[in-house]
Order: sequence, then C-alpha cells, then structure tokens
Amino acid sequence: MSKELYEIMLCSDGVTRAVTSINGEKIDPSIGIETSVEEVEDVKPKKVISIQERIQNQVYNFVSLVEGQIDDFVDSDYKNIYDCYKQLCEAGCKSIHATKMREFYLDHYNAMVDLHNGDDPYLEEAWGHLKPKEIKKMMDFYGIIVDDLERIVKNASSQRKPRKRKTKSASKMINKLKYLDEFPELKLVSINPEKIVGSSELWIYNTKNKKLGVYYAQNSIRGFEVKGCTIQHYDEVTSIQKKARKPKVALSNLTKRSLRKQLKDMKTKDQTLTGRINAQTILLGAF
Repeated sequence: MSKELYEIMLCSDGVTRAVTSINGEKIDPSIGIETSVEEVEDVKPKKVISIQERIQNQVYNFVSLVEGQIDDFVDSDYKNIYDCYKQLCEAGCKSIHATKMREFYLDHYNAMVDLHNGDDPYLEEAWGHLKPKEIKKMMDFYGIIVDDLERIVKNASSQRKPRKRKTKSASKMINKLKYLDEFPELKLVSINPEKIVGSSELWIYNTKNKKLGVYYAQNSIRGFEVKGCTIQHYDEVTSIQKKARKPKVALSNLTKRSLRKQLKDMKTKDQTLTGRINAQTILLGAF
C-alpha cells in the first residue's frame, strides 16, 4: 500500500495549504470549487430625527433671528424699532414654535423687571453696566417680543378650524331600541324610530299604564339621540307624562297641536319621564 505524499502549495484560492502529491504533481483542491465572498459594507444607519427634535431645531433658528435683532438694538444705542411679529411670520414661525419661545423670552423680560426694581443682586452684578434708562428700554424691548409671540399663538388658534363632532347614523342609534310597533285596540302605529334622532319633540303612549307623554329636547338644534332604549338630551323639567282617562279621545288626532292641547286639558297629575322606552310604548310622533 503506497503512502500518500503531501507538499506545501499556494492554491488558486490564495490559500497556502498541504496538498496531495501524485507522481510528483500537486493536486490543487481549490480548483473546481466555487467560492463566493460577499463583501459586507459597513453602512452606518442614518440617524432619524424625531418631530420634537425637528421642531426644537426650528425654534433655535427663530431664536437666532430674534437674538440678532436684540444685538442690533443694543448697538443702535437702544433706538432700533423691531417688528418681531412680522419677521417671525415671514420666516415661517408657527404657534408651536412661538409657544416654546415665549417661555424663554418671558424669563428675560421678568429678569429685566427684577433688575429695574432692584430685586435681584445677582442681576445687578451681571447687568450693572446698564443705566436705568437702558434697563427700562431693554425691559420694553423684551416685552414687545413676548407680546408678539403671544399674538402669533392667539392668531393661530383663532384661525384653526373647529373639529367637527362625529355623529352616529340614526339607524345605528336605534338598532337596540325596544318599542311597540302597533296597538290595534286604539288603531295606533309607531313612527319610524329613526325620526327621533335629531328631532326636538317626541310624543309617546304607554299602552300598559295608559300614560301620554312628551319629551322636549334640551337643545332644539342638536335634538335627541338614542342610546340603547334611552332617549338622551331631553329636558327633565319640561318633559312630562299624564295618565289618559279617555285614551281613545285623547289620541284621536296625532298632530303636534292636538296632542299638546289634549295633554294640557288632562286633569291628572304631571309625572316626570325617565327617558326609557319599552316594549309597551307606542311612538306617536317626532317633530
């Protein structure tokens, strides 16, 4: 049995290794083997700037504009006239920026007030080079800046469109409402309950206790809403019910005017309503 011989060889793949030698010929094991080397680039992830950071950076830019005007004001011997509102609005300053800036410049204004009143010895030491007239002018200048920032905030809120109140569809509101469809004894049929939603006056008749009732809405513009089996947004003071001793006569005419007259003429005692509608209740009309 022949003994395998090995020799050192620089192979085609660039690796020096011990390879088999047959009849003096070195066998390169890397030949015929496909190798793929993926170069992995060291890509640094991009830093994502949050909305808060972006807004704060914008605030810094607007503050730089104002600070430049403050320097110009001092250099002009406190004589320059500065329209902070106009400059910031033209630069694109919004309410969210002005709100943050206001706190910063309010602190400066208050510091000048304390300096003017002589309330803070540390401020006097820092600003001792200013004359009383100059302190007063700086105080007024910061006051103008604060006023203009407040104006930007206020104007933005007045221009903002109010959010519209979403309302459920009438069909969804009444899908769980329990009521009596028909009462043959008095030839009464309930109205479509969807008419209740948005109406300001609802007439009902309880067939079990023979009570005629009326609901009046708290607000005639908004009207009623229905939640489950309950009427919502009705006036608890004006909404009443009375027992009808002669229901056939009282309910012979179901117009709003007739129902009001019949209820008024009843000698029985006024009773409060609970807002609840049940399976014995006929919905006479919604207006």
